Amino acid sequence: MANLNKPTFAVSVTPKVIVGETDNEAGEHSVIHEAVGRTLGGNGEYTGDDIVVSNNGGASTSGWDEGVATNVSSNGSTIAVDASVGIVFIKHTGFLVGTTTASVAADTVKILNDISVSSTLSGTDTVISELKNGEAMILIRPGAGSDLVLASGSAHVDVEVCVIDT
Repeated sequence: MANLNKPTFAVSVTPKVIVGETDNEAGEHSVIHEAVGRTLGGNGEYTGDDIVVSNNGGASTSGWDEGVATNVSSNGSTIAVDASVGIVFIKHTGFLVGTTTASVAADTVKILNDISVSSTLSGTDTVISELKNGEAMILIRPGAGSDLVLASGSAHVDVEVCVIDT
């Protein structure tokens, strides 16, 4: 029997607001934003016909071994995206490239949509997200026609990437 990809995914956002202290009545506290009134979320699953998992969208298991990622750099690393990509996971590790030195707030990871499908940054790049220390994101079936390029907000940091084909 063939091995199949069967990733599951979920997202959850709790829109909170901080209510300031009222002297002698209540301390500062967080509540769900009144206009939204609830936690937002969704999930899904798909079954793919191969087991390609990589850290760059390539056709191999490069970048992962026995549960350990080989991180990429926020200094222009490219994640190849085509019609066979099911999920792209990107996480800011919180460390400067190749070190155990913690990154600072200005050391973000910018995720760019490179519609020129080139490995160099250009005027066709659009920032779709910017991750701070420890933050992560997923893109579900991002489609063909562009690559993702990682850029640095300040100093270059290690980035954990996992690309799982459909």
